[in-house]
Amino acid sequence: MKKRLIISAILILILMVSFSLVFPLMDLDYSIIYTVFATIGIVLLTLYLFSGIAKFVVVLCYSTAIIGSLILWPDYQQPIIVIGSLLIILNPLANIELWIENKFLDEDTLPLRISIRGKYWPFYLYRQEMKNYIRLPQTKKLYTNVLYLRTRQVITLLLLFAAIYLFINELKNIYIDLQNYNLYQIFTFYGVITLFVVTFILYKNGFTAMFKAAIMFIFIPVIYATWLLPISVVSKIIMTSVVVLLGIADIIFEKISSLHRVAYHAYKYYDPADLRYVYANEFYEPFVYNETYNIVGVYTFAVHINEFHKFFNEVLIYSNRKHFMITAYTYNGKEIVLYTEFYHKHAKRAQRFITFLETTFKTKVKEQIVYDRSKQIYEQTFFHKTEYIVARALSLANLLDELDIQNRDIIISVIFSFRNLDDILSFSKHYYIVRMEELDDTEYYAAKVSVKTTNSKFSIEQKVRDILLNALIYRANYVRILVYYEGDNKK
Repeated sequence: MKKRLIISAILILILMVSFSLVFPLMDLDYSIIYTVFATIGIVLLTLYLFSGIAKFVVVLCYSTAIIGSLILWPDYQQPIIVIGSLLIILNPLANIELWIENKFLDEDTLPLRISIRGKYWPFYLYRQEMKNYIRLPQTKKLYTNVLYLRTRQVITLLLLFAAIYLFINELKNIYIDLQNYNLYQIFTFYGVITLFVVTFILYKNGFTAMFKAAIMFIFIPVIYATWLLPISVVSKIIMTSVVVLLGIADIIFEKISSLHRVAYHAYKYYDPADLRYVYANEFYEPFVYNETYNIVGVYTFAVHINEFHKFFNEVLIYSNRKHFMITAYTYNGKEIVLYTEFYHKHAKRAQRFITFLETTFKTKVKEQIVYDRSKQIYEQTFFHKTEYIVARALSLANLLDELDIQNRDIIISVIFSFRNLDDILSFSKHYYIVRMEELDDTEYYAAKVSVKTTNSKFSIEQKVRDILLNALIYRANYVRILVYYEGDNKK
């Protein structure tokens, strides 16, 4: 991925800088030709960066065919552009693309994976988990509502076709005569970019996100249209100011709305050892061992669970604004114990959170704020407890039911680490085990234990408890549990 990023960035930068040299040094006709091919080159390099070499090669073939056809048969420009756009969408060279993917390394063929490594990266990924959960109703429709699925697919393809067609057509217009290229045609390019962006958002997040993004793209064309109206300059300035203010207001509103867009999905269970009900945060599960959030705040206060739930959304909004994570909360019949994780330099925020809780729940709050780089508190309190692991397995299986994936066997996979290979060999006599060398370290060997069972609460709980009991016998340390369904494809 890093090699792709470096190659693409260097070549794109060279092409963009070259524009400032080409126009002063070359004739206009040659400058126009260079502009068209340089623009195509930038688009292809961008495609190579985000989609890999296989997609790059295939689209390069289509682009060569389209350009060659337009040069050879200039009288049939529109049919050629339509057919070329359809070729890119339908992708008849899909088998060649697959062959290239099999020949090259994953780093060269997989879509670009950008790792967020700012100081708050665990929190932003945690926030993304919340957003994914909020979008779950639309995701469910993809599995349960065929009409919704087909509608979304058709509209995505139509928008993509329109974007590709307009893009090729505008490049053709530049090639024909750059001197007659005006501001109106530049806004056509703006429209093309908008179509590509909203199409991608529709494909990834659905109609609601697409409409919100489309609204933000409307303000600039409205300002442009305002200055085309046959009205006085003063009126144009006033209308432009109003549109600009509306645009700023929309951006602020969306920002505030995003901060209030919070959720909490808990692994619920009763802990018989501590005699309390536990609500561990599912969204925090993938980031337990992050390296930058290691201030653990444990806040204890006397309030009924119903009263706590009444104001819990405000707690989530506060944590979203202050960039810290609610990891779990418990209730023993008298007191709530709230567990949090703060960025390692935000000890003062952990202290200020006490004031917020006391103001919100009108009660005294006792706190314990400690540095826990090894995550021992969360491990011993929740993560490695049998009840937590069972609750996670049941929650994942329940998600399959919510997506109407029923009457199928499921596969429970538990990842363990072992001190020696002999224990893995002995364990394999009871279960199907796959070694995971990529997760090994200097002291431990990683392996994945998998069992097949029906999607029923009793069966899942029994299987998980059996695996954990045998793991104890063979000195295996729990790492993570996953649940899949077995169908035409594993999800």
